[in-house]
Amino acid sequence: MTKPMTIPMMPALLRWCAGCLLFPFGTLLAQHPAFSPELPGIVIAYSPAPSGRYLGSPMMMRCADGSLLSSHDWFGPKSSEGKIGQTFFVRSRDEGKTWLMEGEMRNLTRPQADDEGVYWQALFRDDGKLFSMGAASISGPLVIRRSDDHGKSWTMVDEKQGRLLAPEHGKTWACGPLVSQDTRGFWAVLENQQSNRWADNQIKVIHAKPNADLLKADSWQSSNILTADSSWLQGTFRGWLEASPLLTREGKLLATLRVDHRHPNGAGIGGKAALIHVEPSTTAHPRIHFTPEPYDSRKKHASGFIDFPGGGLRFIIRYDRASDRYWSVCNYIPRRFRNERYNAERFRGVVALVSSANMTDWSIERVIMHDPRLYAEDPATVRSAFQGPISGKYFHTAFGLQYPWFLIEGEDILVAVRAAWHSPDGPPHAGHDANYHVFARVPQFRRRSSPEDFRCEPLVKGENGAREI
Repeated sequence: MTKPMTIPMMPALLRWCAGCLLFPFGTLLAQHPAFSPELPGIVIAYSPAPSGRYLGSPMMMRCADGSLLSSHDWFGPKSSEGKIGQTFFVRSRDEGKTWLMEGEMRNLTRPQADDEGVYWQALFRDDGKLFSMGAASISGPLVIRRSDDHGKSWTMVDEKQGRLLAPEHGKTWACGPLVSQDTRGFWAVLENQQSNRWADNQIKVIHAKPNADLLKADSWQSSNILTADSSWLQGTFRGWLEASPLLTREGKLLATLRVDHRHPNGAGIGGKAALIHVEPSTTAHPRIHFTPEPYDSRKKHASGFIDFPGGGLRFIIRYDRASDRYWSVCNYIPRRFRNERYNAERFRGVVALVSSANMTDWSIERVIMHDPRLYAEDPATVRSAFQGPISGKYFHTAFGLQYPWFLIEGEDILVAVRAAWHSPDGPPHAGHDANYHVFARVPQFRRRSSPEDFRCEPLVKGENGAREI
């Protein structure tokens, strides 16, 4: 059986370094002498599963000084996500080969440590200035900060600057993972949970004009608000979340959203994403529109649902002018597992590179990270890759590679993911609960260098060849 390509492991000499760095706030950094050799990529950060503090919201930015700045936050039962968001910055000055901790956001603010945290952060640049936008906590305000020294120090949030939007319904207006910039200014997509049902979010876009003071709340204009309907997708729709702006080849603006829709037994179906049309205005607030039909780019104000391989989990899409295609690094579900016995929302064992010429027809270009047990011949090995059945109904992957963030740089794609993987401290709590934050480089991503790089299907004969586990 031909197996998917994986990114080469970090050299053993780097893994076995003399120093093991454990910072006071508990995040263990690369390079730890006992990291699992099967973990794909280079370790950026590590938090032991028994700590109850898991690594979320992976982010990465190329700073004006040439360094790579990555960030992650803490979630889980021992985190402070409900009161104070804790986000940490880690930097590489050798193109991702090694990473060193800068510190937690609150301790990097000047002239003194900040009382406000940040959670679900988006990083973006305006020339040499770096900005952080995110929730202060799950129930806190939307906040923004600026760094003039490539992320070494940050402005504080106070009554005069940095506090953009108050929470509603006891929940924050959370920023999606990406803030985009074009000649019209800056764009972010926000969500606010409007009921106790997970992913039942109302959506809006905020916009700031070029040269605006982004730290001032009145620099940002809000669009109208969209709410969802559970009758969508033949009654399987449950919610949408984690939206990001996307600038199309034509210069149009869309918001891309992860879609949660379910089988009757509660298992996620996956494979759908939503595209919201954003109508900018130079004189008024932006407007957003959504029609719950298949997306047709030929329409003037096109919006709707698309078939998208990783649509059930967080993703971003970028347009690449060199190839004239749209690209994403997203989770991928092999055909054998696309049924109600496997919960697509918690199927996180494979990460793939995908592309499209038109946003509706997507090609799986290559698998770049995976749990090899999912591709095994032996049924017992495949079975060991899952937890469950959950509630006696469906299975989750026991390991997770998820929330991929990527940059396109020249011929390469740079990827950061959060990973739930076996470690010296034992297995992860669940495939969702990441104990690692890892980095990988995908070289010459536009070129199909060998058939093995792109062999994702078929894993077994036939469309419905799932093995029993």
